[in-house]
Amino acid sequence: FMESEYLVFDKYIGHDKKLPIYEVKNKATLDSLGVIYFYSGWRKYVFESTPQIVYDADYLIDIAKFLQDVQNEWEEGLKNDE
Repeated sequence: FMESEYLVFDKYIGHDKKLPIYEVKNKATLDSLGVIYFYSGWRKYVFESTPQIVYDADYLIDIAKFLQDVQNEWEEGLKNDE
């Protein structure tokens, strides 16, 4: 798993997926906040929030940074496969 100051990103591989799925959890309580997964229609990683969760800027910055990191990792993998 990976973590930031406020969040934990647990990595899973779905049974029918090649790309990882990340569960986003509150670091202090380990409550699930949502999931990050690859959205093929956009060819990008996206965050899908658990309903009724409130975020401040620090949480959103951490989520956005993680999204960019996994997107960059995926794009690098494409370049290495060429």
